[in-house]
Amino acid sequence: MIQIAEHTEGLVPGPGLYRMPAKVYHADPSPEPSLSSSIAKLIIEQSPEHAACAHPRIAKPKDADERDPTRPKEIGTAAHKLILGAGEQLVIIEADDYKTGFAKSERARAYMDGASPILRPDAQKAETLADRVLSGLAGMDGCDAFAAAESEVVAICRDQSGAWLRIMMDRVEIYPTHAIIWDVKTGEQSAAPQTLGRRIDNMNMEIQAALYVHVLGLLFPKLQGRIRFRWIFVENEFPHGLSVAEVDNVGMGIGSRKVAAAIHRWNQCLKTGNWPGYPTDIVRAEFPEWASKRWAEREELDPQLRGVPNFDLANSPWRPLDYGDAA
Repeated sequence: MIQIAEHTEGLVPGPGLYRMPAKVYHADPSPEPSLSSSIAKLIIEQSPEHAACAHPRIAKPKDADERDPTRPKEIGTAAHKLILGAGEQLVIIEADDYKTGFAKSERARAYMDGASPILRPDAQKAETLADRVLSGLAGMDGCDAFAAAESEVVAICRDQSGAWLRIMMDRVEIYPTHAIIWDVKTGEQSAAPQTLGRRIDNMNMEIQAALYVHVLGLLFPKLQGRIRFRWIFVENEFPHGLSVAEVDNVGMGIGSRKVAAAIHRWNQCLKTGNWPGYPTDIVRAEFPEWASKRWAEREELDPQLRGVPNFDLANSPWRPLDYGDAA
C-alpha cells in the first residue's frame, strides 16, 4: 500500500507523494521553487524568460479573474472531474451560451469561488464523454485497473542535480514490480491512432511523459525502467473517439533529453537569477526542407505551372535608365 500524505496549504516538508487541491499544487508547494512539465516545456519551446513569467514563485501569479478558459477547456475540466472523481467543484450554469449577462456573472462568480463553471449543454457533453472513457477502458486489455487507481496524486522530489521537481498524475498504479501513470487528454483534436505521433511531437508531450517517469523513478528507485506512461486521448465531440497510447522508445528518448536540457537550464537560471529570452542577435529563419520539396514537386506536376519561364529575378532588362550600375 503506497503512502499518500494529505496536504492542504503551504510548502511540503520534503519529497514524497501527496494529495492536495489543484490550487495548492499550481502555487508550487515544493520546499524550493520547482520545475513542472509545463515550465519545462516553456524552457524548451520558448525561453527561460517565458518560463519565469509563468512560474508562480518567480513571477507574480495570475489572479483568478484573469483566467479566460474556452468552452472546450471547461468541458475538459468537467470531464476530468467526472472521470477521476477529484478536482474543483462543478457549477452548472443554466444557459446555452455565455452571451447573456446572467451567464457571464455566474461564470465569473464560480471562478472567484475556486469552482469550475460549465454551461448545461456542455455539462451533458462532459457526462457523456466521461461515461465513454470509463466504459471504454473497462473493456480494453491492460486498462481494467484504471478505475480503482489513485487519482490526482502529486509527486515531489529532488533530482540528483539539486533541482526540485513536481508532477500531478491524473491516476497512478504503483505495484511492487511496476507502475503505470495515466494522463487524460480531452479536446477538439482527433484521437485517431495515426494522428497521435504528430500531436505528441507538436505539443512536446514527450517532455511530460519523460519527466513524470523520471520523478516517480526517483521516489521508487526499484521501479526504474518499469514505469509506463499512458495517455487517454478522447474527443470532445460525439461519438467521443477514444485511444490509449504510450510513446515509443524514440519519443521517450527524445523526451528524456529535453527534460535533461530543461533541468540544466533551470538550475543555471535559479543560480544566477538571470532568465534570458530569445537571442539578441539577428537570426536566420530556416525555411523547412519539406516545404521546399513540396514546392519543387508542384512546379513539376501542377499543370497550371507548366510553361513558366525560368526567370532570373535578379536581372531585369527594364531597369530605370538613370540608376546606372546601382540598378
